[in-house]
Amino acid sequence: MKKFITLIVMLFAVHTPAVRAADDIGATRIAKWKDDKACAFVLMFDDSCPTDVKIVVPELEKRRMTGTFYINPGSGQYGANRKAWEETIPGAGFELANHTFTHRGGDTKSDIEQEVVRCNEAIHKTTPTMNWPRLVSYGQPGGIKPERWPSTKGELAAILAKNHLIDRPDFGGRGAMIAFHTSGEMLAHVDKAIQSGAMECIVFHGVGGDWITTPLDVFTGFLDGLATRRQKVWLTRHIPAHQYATERDSAQVKVTRADATTIRLALSSGADPKFYDQPLTLITHVPADWKTCTITQGERTIEAASKDGAVMYDATPGGQVITIRKK
Repeated sequence: MKKFITLIVMLFAVHTPAVRAADDIGATRIAKWKDDKACAFVLMFDDSCPTDVKIVVPELEKRRMTGTFYINPGSGQYGANRKAWEETIPGAGFELANHTFTHRGGDTKSDIEQEVVRCNEAIHKTTPTMNWPRLVSYGQPGGIKPERWPSTKGELAAILAKNHLIDRPDFGGRGAMIAFHTSGEMLAHVDKAIQSGAMECIVFHGVGGDWITTPLDVFTGFLDGLATRRQKVWLTRHIPAHQYATERDSAQVKVTRADATTIRLALSSGADPKFYDQPLTLITHVPADWKTCTITQGERTIEAASKDGAVMYDATPGGQVITIRKK
């Protein structure tokens, strides 16, 4: 993926004094989450449920929301909506994730690995233009008898690592209609994530039908409440949230120049750029009279407004030098 910078052209609040000392110019903070949101939150949907296609995707699109769908390409419900899963849903920007090929387990450890590998292959076919191998989210299928899952946790971890799969948060305490039964309980889970600054999720199965069914009014009530929290919540997909956190935790910003005409920065991260190329949000202090800034990384230059002596923008770790100037 070509490294580039995406600049967020917006006004935003930062807690900075009205008058800034000259030696603060260029000081840069890496936001905990994209756009300096308080937390990251992921809507997850298991089992290639028919109601994902009929109900969930339209309700998400209506609210300009996204989600991660854990598919079973070898299942009958997937086959009944194959065109939606292989064209419409990935084409609309939703994330397809690995829930094993059939959700039925296997007789041997080799069977288990093939369940994982074949699901990955199906996901790859839905996005043939994307670089491969790449990171794919993994959700352990539930309800499989122990004798149909002859693989230890350590052996499964090795299979996931070999296939570049990232295990999602544990299902326990995160399942709709298991841990949460009302819109209010789900929104309380979001509010807890806002307070803690964590990456959190809720896992759904059927919505308005199918199995482990979330009633439609509960689901839409939750989405509407989630929409009112957009200023604090980065509603995203699992892999971008994982990439952001991994890059951020080892990222460093070095200021190589900071004066009245130019600020120049280098952003680095210890994460492997082959798999971790998610832009990070930076907040940089600029001179008070820089009301609009031009920010350049590589071939990309975009203008961004500043407020209270700071400008916010996205930059790719390990990319080319970041240069900020007054317009």
